[in-house]
Amino acid sequence: MKRSRAACRAVTAILLAVSALSSPGSGATGDTGAFTLQDALTRSIKNNNQLLGAIEKSRESGYKVREVWGMLWPDLSTDVSITRMGAESGYAARLEGQYDIKIVNGTLAINPGVFYNSLNAARKGYIVAENDVRRVKAETTVQCIKLYYQTLMAGELVKLYTESVKLLEENMRVVTTGYQKGVLSKLDYLRAKVAHANERTKMINAQNDYRSAQAALNIHMGRDIHETLTLQETLEYHRDRATAAVENFTGDTARKERALIAIALKNRPELIQLKMKRDIEKDSAMAAASIYFWPSFFVTGNVGYSMNDTKEQSKSSELSNIAMLLNPSTASMGLMSSSMSSTLAPSGWNRSWSVTVGATYRWGALSPIESSHAKSKQLKSQSKQTEQQLEAFVKSVKLEVERGYLKLKSAEISIGAQQGNIEAAQESLRVARLQFRGGIIDNTKLLEANVQLITATTLYLQSLNDLQVAKADLNRAMGEDYYVIQ
Repeated sequence: MKRSRAACRAVTAILLAVSALSSPGSGATGDTGAFTLQDALTRSIKNNNQLLGAIEKSRESGYKVREVWGMLWPDLSTDVSITRMGAESGYAARLEGQYDIKIVNGTLAINPGVFYNSLNAARKGYIVAENDVRRVKAETTVQCIKLYYQTLMAGELVKLYTESVKLLEENMRVVTTGYQKGVLSKLDYLRAKVAHANERTKMINAQNDYRSAQAALNIHMGRDIHETLTLQETLEYHRDRATAAVENFTGDTARKERALIAIALKNRPELIQLKMKRDIEKDSAMAAASIYFWPSFFVTGNVGYSMNDTKEQSKSSELSNIAMLLNPSTASMGLMSSSMSSTLAPSGWNRSWSVTVGATYRWGALSPIESSHAKSKQLKSQSKQTEQQLEAFVKSVKLEVERGYLKLKSAEISIGAQQGNIEAAQESLRVARLQFRGGIIDNTKLLEANVQLITATTLYLQSLNDLQVAKADLNRAMGEDYYVIQ
């Protein structure tokens, strides 16, 4: 029992947080101390350029919806014009020009089919952009989780190989002393020397891998590549929400997988994007076809003022009018002409308005060679192509969920197996050290026992890392986010 407890304490020491290996960093929340996984996720999402671009694309799609609604807004304007004219006879001969002020000119022309289908396409385009934000966020999250636990594992391996080098250094001193006294053979001495040198090389490689993992995580979080990075969490095995979500499904493995696949087909952002893309192409095809399906309705109107600039009558004209008055037969004609002139060309500013409602049908669009027909058929063809992509992606999602589920269960089984294996390897190494000192076994058995412990611990660490990666991959495959970001 004491040995088992000692082995457990040794394993716990090996799996201590990487924070023991690094000094605190500098910066925001996590920069003032150790980074939790939540800190790393928050910074990664905040500083990811691809995600920021996707968010901006979503805003652009929202403006596109507003643009389509703008088709219902009339074209409003104000016009001011001056017209000069001249004529030798007739009514126009009395006019020198005309002044027009159109305070409000309004025109609205719309094809109902084009508007309706364009609005549907724009709304679905916004949904596509929103789900692209979800997709990029999920990819960023998964990559951050992988880098976080990869850094943890690399740090634990540094700790592991550091302890192993210390062990082999002590063993090297014992073997060297025994070789010098003639108790141990030269072969034992050379084997101990080679094992020690190899372990130092592995330790150096592990340290380099740890630095590389830190650099990659720093870059992913938007930090400087050389900033000191301290991680707060440890590689530990505990059932969290992601694992519990898998275990909550009752029934056999196939039934569980079908339940997970059903969630994925409902929530996966890429599937939603492909469905919306297919529908957008259908709506766009209908919008193009609406040019020959629907007439375009229009309303125009204006409100304003106008004034005529009339010529002053000359003296000869006045005398002529007096002569006409002396002749009763022509008097009435003169009065009528004067009255009509004042009515048709009144003096001063006069208010006027008009409203016109109508419809225009482009019957020429019925011809199959008109461009709208070809555009509609192109979009229908694109919709069919997207349908094929959708079916293929559904198959890939099913396979991805199945693989993620199997990897998760495999990692859990490996962890359970390696936990007991480490205890056995620890005990084996302890017994080997005692027997070697007592001369019962040679140094080779001791070296083999150390290698077995290194292998068992490495496999355990790898299983812990695989478990976290499998959970993240399965979450992304299902379109679920168990790592809530504020």
